[in-house]
Amino acid sequence: MYLQMTQDGKVSGSDVQTSYSVLELKSVKPGHTVIKGQTSSLFLCVDNEGCLRGQTHYTEADCTFRELLLADGYTRFLSSHHGFPLSLAPKQSPDRQAVPFTRFLPLRNTLIRESVSEQPPNNEKYVNVDSDDPLGMGLNYMASPQFSMFKKRK
Repeated sequence: MYLQMTQDGKVSGSDVQTSYSVLELKSVKPGHTVIKGQTSSLFLCVDNEGCLRGQTHYTEADCTFRELLLADGYTRFLSSHHGFPLSLAPKQSPDRQAVPFTRFLPLRNTLIRESVSEQPPNNEKYVNVDSDDPLGMGLNYMASPQFSMFKKRK
């Protein structure tokens, strides 16, 4: 199944790849990942009851997952804060933690890419998921004097 996140924040599984199942995964620190829907522009989050949802603003407690790489090539995601596994099984299902619903493989997007605005949406104000330092935790930018010198000589 493909995990998909629709515009209204609903998270479900789909038998076929859809534009809502194209997800971007971004590491925010070693072993911790943020998942964002490319079409919905929503962050995948889990609440304190283990319910998955898409939300417009990133919150570290609800939207960061610990990524566990398994020996068979699959990946398992656990909520970093709440400890719940990312699962496509219904919450009330006895299969909630069953293997088929909690293991994921990254797959290539096979859909024709629709035009996507290059301007980041407002929900990336606090977390720039396209940056090598999405939470702004790194050192401040330092300009190289030599680079500046070559740039002025044009």
